[in-house]
Amino acid sequence: MKKSLVLLSLLIMLTLTGCIEKNIEDVTANAKNSPTETEEPKSWNLSSEFKSSEGDYLLGEEGKAGLIGPEFKAGKIDKWLWHFWGDEKTIEGGNFKVVAIHKETGEKEKALVENAGTSNEQKVWEYGKLAYSPNGVRGSDSSMPSNMSLSTPGVWRLEIFIGENYFGAIVVDVKKK
Repeated sequence: MKKSLVLLSLLIMLTLTGCIEKNIEDVTANAKNSPTETEEPKSWNLSSEFKSSEGDYLLGEEGKAGLIGPEFKAGKIDKWLWHFWGDEKTIEGGNFKVVAIHKETGEKEKALVENAGTSNEQKVWEYGKLAYSPNGVRGSDSSMPSNMSLSTPGVWRLEIFIGENYFGAIVVDVKKK
């Protein structure tokens, strides 16, 4: 009888331990999938223009990131100059990456183009590292020329990453070609 009682107690304890561990796993998984307080909201408002210290107008967020170049046209490769403001550690924190997201479809695509106009032309997620140069081009702390192309018309959010870190976003309206 005592042996049965001990086995029954042991069985109950193992069952409860398994339930507790499963609950901890579920709570941990939910915490990983929920937005954190440090994530910035992902706005779909078109980015506005701001005036640089040298009088040029850039599209983006003053004091953070800006673009200068022609109007975006679907399927057309154009040259753009990116400008960034931030501290040296952030600017030099890794490769410059852009993830383009279409508002209507949610489709993500590569926007940056390497070797434009050559037989080696290809769309890429990222370019190399940014160089920190305070009070550089148009008063920015770093700038990066790029070729870009977005496949379809509509509103696109260009999410900017430096290394693995989200830096900001520029929302653009891409016109028909």
